[in-house]
Amino acid sequence: MATHIKYISLIILLIFPVLASAQLELYSKFNNDGSVMPVIDYFGSKKINEKFSFTFFGLVREQWGQALIGLSYSPADNILLHVSVGIENGQHIPRHSANIWLKKKNITFLALYELGGGKDNYLYKVDVFHEFSRQISLGIMDWRYHGLGPNFRYTIPKLQSTIWIMPAYDHEERAGRCMLGVTVVM
Repeated sequence: MATHIKYISLIILLIFPVLASAQLELYSKFNNDGSVMPVIDYFGSKKINEKFSFTFFGLVREQWGQALIGLSYSPADNILLHVSVGIENGQHIPRHSANIWLKKKNITFLALYELGGGKDNYLYKVDVFHEFSRQISLGIMDWRYHGLGPNFRYTIPKLQSTIWIMPAYDHEERAGRCMLGVTVVM
């Protein structure tokens, strides 16, 4: 099953950018025990009209992966509602996701929730960011399996890339960790 997700993700990774807007994110989780977990995720969208878009999200890490397709609705430039459904490695039950993104001036808010098979198979991500300039933003994020902490982002406009770092405390595992990543608009 993991092999199928990887092949499907690779095919979409190669074909989807020609048809839509997309971003690729590569990051690593540096854990207290010295282990490092690399993660690759990919998000793409294709506008249907001014308010609706088809979306795709894929994520691959060493022992797990998922692929979701969905629909986003933007009733205004500063509001985005999104739902998706898909598959995950090792499950026969669909994985579901919903999120809301809001923007007011230089401040953004995101609340995301995913649910897979089983009562403990869920993910949440909540963040608030302030954009100080076109290049620098700072936020606070609570992200299941990652932790709660500040997130500093530095964008390189010419490369359409953002480098980010997030030191965090995982309140479920009671452990500190740090994430370091790069996001590239394609």
